[in-house]
Amino acid sequence: MNKTIYFQPPGIKQEYCEAGMISETDPEYIWYYDEPCKILISEVKIIPKEQVIYNKKKRAYIVKEV
Repeated sequence: MNKTIYFQPPGIKQEYCEAGMISETDPEYIWYYDEPCKILISEVKIIPKEQVIYNKKKRAYIVKEV
């Protein structure tokens, strides 16, 4: 079973992040959950899940202030 990875791709506002997963057959990439695409792990900033909340109203992953 794959676990969720939260990450910030280049160009995204600092208060938001994306969610995806790392495939066992393609471990150098993160596959987006909401888009049919992938991005190199080396191009993103990984965000710990403890710092992420999901805003249902905005339908967005928000990075909490630490």
